[in-house]
Amino acid sequence: MRLRHLHLPSRAPSLYPPYALASRVQEHLRRQQLDFKDSSSSSGHHETQPPPPSPPAAPPPTLLSFTPLPTYTLGRRQTAPLTAQETARLQAPLHHYHHQTPPPSSPNTTTPPPLPVSILNSPRGGLTTYHGPGQTVLWPVLDLRSPYHKQYKVRCYSRLLEETTIATLASQFGLAAFTTADPGVWVRQADQGDEQAKIAALGVHLRRHVSALGTAINVAMPGAAVVDERCNPWARIVACGLEGRTVTSVAGQVAPPPCGAVLDERAVAEAWAAELAVRIGVDGVEMVGVDEVVALLERLLEGSAGQVGEEGVGQGEREYVAAIRRLGTV
Repeated sequence: MRLRHLHLPSRAPSLYPPYALASRVQEHLRRQQLDFKDSSSSSGHHETQPPPPSPPAAPPPTLLSFTPLPTYTLGRRQTAPLTAQETARLQAPLHHYHHQTPPPSSPNTTTPPPLPVSILNSPRGGLTTYHGPGQTVLWPVLDLRSPYHKQYKVRCYSRLLEETTIATLASQFGLAAFTTADPGVWVRQADQGDEQAKIAALGVHLRRHVSALGTAINVAMPGAAVVDERCNPWARIVACGLEGRTVTSVAGQVAPPPCGAVLDERAVAEAWAAELAVRIGVDGVEMVGVDEVVALLERLLEGSAGQVGEEGVGQGEREYVAAIRRLGTV
């Protein structure tokens, strides 16, 4: 069995999958795992009954990776509703500049097109965090109790995500990342007195030991020096509710990247997938082709027609799928 890697394509400066669409794909993958668990647990039969048909093949562990349109997600600790002023601040259009690109007022800087910003609730713990361009989101969907790969308890699974992220940052970029008492993966910023800064967020949700959510690595995003909220999404929030802590990205730590390293969201996802496959004990990674990805997205949207709960989300999903079908992009 191999780890299947399903990547939702994106293309700068404005073609990114909606976060809600990625959540739809994740739920489909998790439902496959849960349905298989149900069929396996009910496979017993009485001797007077005819034997059951051959059991279905176990769905492989799957990694869903993507870089979404700008999205703020509210964790379960976000119990107080946002005020109208807070909502307007978060939903203001965002101009995405990679890494430490100077703000729009700087000379010789081309302003990228504004991107819409969504606010969604998330089943993870914690408060508010951000996902968007310049970030690689990695959601493994696997059964922690599956006999087809290594098995994990909840805390050990969280450690697996942390160790996979740390190993990827070390092998691809020479970064010495680490964990702290706070969630996520961190690095020290040599130019700021070795201050700790978060480079990857972590959030896990389990349903009958089948995983959802995962980690998000900041690859090429604005750093703390960019205070303009029009182009730095972190300037609008206290990330994960951690007062006094800063956020950084790979691009903010390596300039230029080490020889042979590619500072690209998909390349980071592929490296992370390879590290995960080794750690869970499967036979490598199988990359899902873009045509198969698009076909799956089209089926999911067709099957959920009329069930969209948030105004505009469904249309954005359809526009994204149509765009990548038209462009044939990977």
